[in-house]
Amino acid sequence: MIKPSDRQILNRLWADWVLVYRGRLGLIFLLMVVVALAGGLYPALISHVFDLLAGKTDSGAARFAFLSLPDDPFMAIPALIILVASIKAGAMYFQVLSVNSLALRITTDIQKAMSAHLITSDLAIVTAEPAGAFISRIMNDLNLVREALVRLANNLVRDILTIIVMVGVMVWFSWLLSLLVLAIYPLAMRPIVRIGRKQRAASGALQEHLEEVTSLLAETLQGIRMVKAYQREGAEKTRAGHAFDVLYEKLVALLAGRARIDPILEVLGGFAIAGVIGVAAWQVQIGAMQVGDVVGFITALLMLVQPVRAIGTLNAVTQEGMAAAARIFQLLDKQNSITQKPDAPELIIRNGQIKFKDVSFSYGDVPVLEKVSFEVGAGETIALVGPSGSGKSSIINLLPRFYDVASGQIMIDGQSISEVTTQSLRQQMALVSQEAILFDDTVAANIRFGQPDADEGKVKAAAKAAAADDFIQQLEGGYQARVGATGNLLSGGQRQRISIARAMLKDAPILLLDEATSALDAQSEKQVQKALERLSEGRTSLIVAHRLATIRNADMILVLEAGKIVERGRHEELLAKKGLYAELCALQSLSNEE
Repeated sequence: MIKPSDRQILNRLWADWVLVYRGRLGLIFLLMVVVALAGGLYPALISHVFDLLAGKTDSGAARFAFLSLPDDPFMAIPALIILVASIKAGAMYFQVLSVNSLALRITTDIQKAMSAHLITSDLAIVTAEPAGAFISRIMNDLNLVREALVRLANNLVRDILTIIVMVGVMVWFSWLLSLLVLAIYPLAMRPIVRIGRKQRAASGALQEHLEEVTSLLAETLQGIRMVKAYQREGAEKTRAGHAFDVLYEKLVALLAGRARIDPILEVLGGFAIAGVIGVAAWQVQIGAMQVGDVVGFITALLMLVQPVRAIGTLNAVTQEGMAAAARIFQLLDKQNSITQKPDAPELIIRNGQIKFKDVSFSYGDVPVLEKVSFEVGAGETIALVGPSGSGKSSIINLLPRFYDVASGQIMIDGQSISEVTTQSLRQQMALVSQEAILFDDTVAANIRFGQPDADEGKVKAAAKAAAADDFIQQLEGGYQARVGATGNLLSGGQRQRISIARAMLKDAPILLLDEATSALDAQSEKQVQKALERLSEGRTSLIVAHRLATIRNADMILVLEAGKIVERGRHEELLAKKGLYAELCALQSLSNEE
């Protein structure tokens, strides 16, 4: 992958995200001009005051005629200074507020785009990295981009405008002293640029480690039950502690880079001021400058130091932001492999017949399915069994096009699923998986996931069909009770019955059950199994089953091993063959129950 240049990244940020707020940009620029011009009046006023104190009442008359001071300037100048300060302060307040709010607005827009991109991305993209890695990019990387945007807005515009005004004031006082200062400060650019390059590399490494730390914490907290059960608290604390120690070292390295810039500028500033004082003293002695001019020049020089320092540190901060922005755009640029033709028709379900023809599939370079072929008649139930890793769940994932086949074809009622719209394809399917995924919302909202506009009557009817209504009524709040994050306030059986109610409400003609009862206890499994039998009635169903007792009545059982169908038939037929299916049944003592 070609690494984008700083110019490309900045151009993209500007064109895609910043330029859409032209009105705000114009207001910010106007406020920055006011701040810079108001700052430029200070040296002029101070110079005039010192000339007056030195008795040079007419030395600056022509130069300061624009001030239109009255006969008693010592009364007017303080009032004028307060007025200039008030104008500058007001402009600075609104400018800082506008810049920061605009930076927040832009980074919020990017965060929305990143989350939307992940939500609509292929399953392969989302599962390629831990969730913590994506969260880190959306949160941590955007903080660096926001800081860079704020600094760029202030330093590239306000501080540059201030520098231009101050340099103009300095030249106004003395072109010779101005040349001296302008010859010294550019010496700092080379080391500052070199530091900036190192900062970019260090920032990229830091953000990658932040991804790892975020993922580690998410993993530990999600698995806290196992950590406590196996008494691994000490090991996990050590692992987290080491990760934070490495994070500390990387942060210190990054801060050390920033800390080197100010001392460089401080030393050069010292040389500049020393040179100015020496040359200015000589200029005053020969009558080429007045004391007020020297004081005004030094005031302008001192006011120049802060924006110059800010510009000096800008390169480091910008490089850190560019590293973060490059990672953000890398995520946004990931293209989905699951696509549809612009003129793709919608899937039309007539009977719900499914056909797999010579389907092969791989996860990366790892083959999973090899030339799998079978048919499911309308309204039939097909069960997929086999050892772990045999390809059962892959078949379930291929049907709604969570992944695409490497070769072969999948058809529904004679229509290739790769030729129709993915929305219409998935609209015709309901999925109940082993992990009953619930969202931190009410029970009713989780059931309505299957049909967002369903009324209360339909929601309750679906819950009753899923054997969930009784326990829901006992919850505090009933259907308006919140289920907690990932449904943690409910038991496994309750979560699964709500997920079945969700599928009931969707009322899709094709049903996909991916080990929907494997994680349940015997009592919960019995309740859920009855609900699943009701759910399967009149639907074409594909069932991945670990507990073989649940699929005795399937119209067809496909036995997979190493990505191939090695046996097929009904329960009794497969037992009689005494093959792999019979072995699996024997392991579960199912054959002894016959």
